[in-house]
Amino acid sequence: MPDRPSLRQRLTARLFGGASGGVFRGMATLAFGSGIGRVIGIASIPVLTRLYSPEDFGVLAVFTALVAILAPLVTLRYVLALPLPRHDGVAMNLLVLSTGLMLGLTACVALALWLWGGPLLALVSMDVLAPWWWLIALGVLGTASYEMLTMWATRRRAYKVIAQTNVTQSIAGAVVKIAMGLAAFQPLGLLVGQVVAQAGGIGRLLRGFVAEFHASWHHVRASRLRKVTWRHRGFPVWRVPSQFMMIFSMQGPMLFMAALYDAETTGQFGLAMMALSVPVNLLGHSAGKALYGEAALLVKSSPGSVLKMCRDVQIRLLCISTPLAILLWLFGETLFRFAFGAEWIEAGQYASILAVAILFQFTSAPLIQVMNLLSRQSAFLTINVIRLFGLVGIFYISSTMLLEAKSTVMMIAAFSTIFYLFVTLYVMHALRVSV
Repeated sequence: MPDRPSLRQRLTARLFGGASGGVFRGMATLAFGSGIGRVIGIASIPVLTRLYSPEDFGVLAVFTALVAILAPLVTLRYVLALPLPRHDGVAMNLLVLSTGLMLGLTACVALALWLWGGPLLALVSMDVLAPWWWLIALGVLGTASYEMLTMWATRRRAYKVIAQTNVTQSIAGAVVKIAMGLAAFQPLGLLVGQVVAQAGGIGRLLRGFVAEFHASWHHVRASRLRKVTWRHRGFPVWRVPSQFMMIFSMQGPMLFMAALYDAETTGQFGLAMMALSVPVNLLGHSAGKALYGEAALLVKSSPGSVLKMCRDVQIRLLCISTPLAILLWLFGETLFRFAFGAEWIEAGQYASILAVAILFQFTSAPLIQVMNLLSRQSAFLTINVIRLFGLVGIFYISSTMLLEAKSTVMMIAAFSTIFYLFVTLYVMHALRVSV
């Protein structure tokens, strides 16, 4: 009679076996590296909140929002197609196309900020960022470059390399922020550290793939560049506007809070969002990258496996995130006071309000990547139009009725909960129809 598997073996088989096993193995690798990086980031926040003021964090929040909005646009989203081609020559042409677009459009962003940065930043009450316009451009370039190289790594399923760069980013970013804070460079230290945290690891990725790039370079031709540009035209046509709306909708609350309320309130809200992004970035986005890499191999040959994979991922992420959301909902204010100091109680209140919304954002995050495989770019655009108009409506009501910040956050939380639940149901339905 064969020995009965141990509890550890049964748990391992249940978590990493089945249709979603590859996703969770990739996710575990990414999450391990991200986890170490996030632990470093989390450990640094209590130090940073004692070196920088809420106003400084308000400046950081707007800076981060601007970079997050602009960085995905400079590649016209062709970068998302990198894992899809079976032949490395096609992928190399996509990489060259994405690189050329990134350099050219980032130069345009830098020029616009140099000429009109002051008036543009004044629209969100952050003209204090005007002297640091070059950092915004540098952040856009670094973030876009890192995304491009990680998409190539996803193509290679090199999750370990991505995980290593996550650790590098977090360590370097935290060190820079703390060191410059101790040297009294406020808020510059937060901004420089954020650029390092977003772009760190580029050198490691380049070293890992430079031999592949060199070997595939002979495939690059002007005719092939035109061909891949046209073949994947759905990405700039549909994904650029939808990506802008998606990122603007995600970062819009921060920009609107900066426009409606003072810098301290913006900083409190920014810290709440920074803390809440930890589980989404740690597991949600890690699962998304791994799911995309695995599903890209199966979507044509076995679409039913992709559906089962996505369903399993949803269930497991829901089991992980629900207890954490309940804890944050009940004790957010106490947790923030203990971790960050008494002056950050307001941030804890915002975090408690947003707990349920973050739960559904966390579980729906991996499914956003699946939209790339379904050739439903127009649907992706429609979804983000709905989110954008919903948030604009919320802030129109807040501004006309002169609502307090807490009331505005409550409306954001309610709308976001409904929206992320809708996205989950829609993507699962689209997968079911495609089978």
